[in-house]
Amino acid sequence: MTLFAFIALALAMLTLGFKVRLPAGALPLGSLGFALLALGLAWQAQLVSFSAVALLLLQAALALWLVLGRAPRWLNTTGWVLLMLLALATALHWLPGIQNPLLVDAQQLTPDAIPYTLYANFDKGWAGYCLLLALWPTQQQGDLWQHYRRGFWPVLPLTVIAALGLALGFGLVLPAPKWPEFWLSFVACNLLLTCVAEEALFRGLLQRPLRDALVWRGVREGAAAWLAILLISILFGLAHLAGGWAYACVAAVASIGYGWAYQRSGRIEVAVLTHFAVNLVHFSLLTYPMLR
Repeated sequence: MTLFAFIALALAMLTLGFKVRLPAGALPLGSLGFALLALGLAWQAQLVSFSAVALLLLQAALALWLVLGRAPRWLNTTGWVLLMLLALATALHWLPGIQNPLLVDAQQLTPDAIPYTLYANFDKGWAGYCLLLALWPTQQQGDLWQHYRRGFWPVLPLTVIAALGLALGFGLVLPAPKWPEFWLSFVACNLLLTCVAEEALFRGLLQRPLRDALVWRGVREGAAAWLAILLISILFGLAHLAGGWAYACVAAVASIGYGWAYQRSGRIEVAVLTHFAVNLVHFSLLTYPMLR
């Protein structure tokens, strides 16, 4: 039951682009159906309590209300702030009544690495889904291939080289090719639960509005875009300060690449996949998570 709950949540994310046109507007009914199924399965598997289900449904309802966009501007802004606070509380595991499954318990992937623990964070995945649901209408439309090409090249390889090269330079990691037996769990959790939530928050909910606010205040569009990328990347680095200053610097440099990918493509999924590429190369080719 637990596995099926996460599969349903993944399908909810992957079907966001498929919408049905209704009198109220175009809505991703299939995605919403998978999300409700994920929540029901999670409750059946005792991952979430009844009170937690109510809070998670409230978050999704708020995101859906923002998609419809029929409220006055001040009320709409209040809704976005409330959604951000709810998403943060959910992603940081502050909501009561949620039990995230433990997949890897303090396992040392290489002899010189600090122990690694992996949880399947249903709450963080749900927060990421709700943010994507609210942000999807803001995505750049048109030729997706052109958006992806601009976002991935040359941004993705440069981001991987810069971030992981800096980690090597700081002595945080060493070359350590490996492919642990739980690799599939890592791929699924890192991509769909970690990268989606972090990029939806930092890129879609923070970077884009900050850029727009700077443009509105008279800053030239190109300068506003890069200033927003740099400021949000500093914030992203500070959010990773628990790993130390060197680790926070690496995270900030990587975030510049994620923000650049988002700015060039206008698509959240490009930033998500760029983020995941850095994490996957780190996981498979270097000390993970870092040297002791």
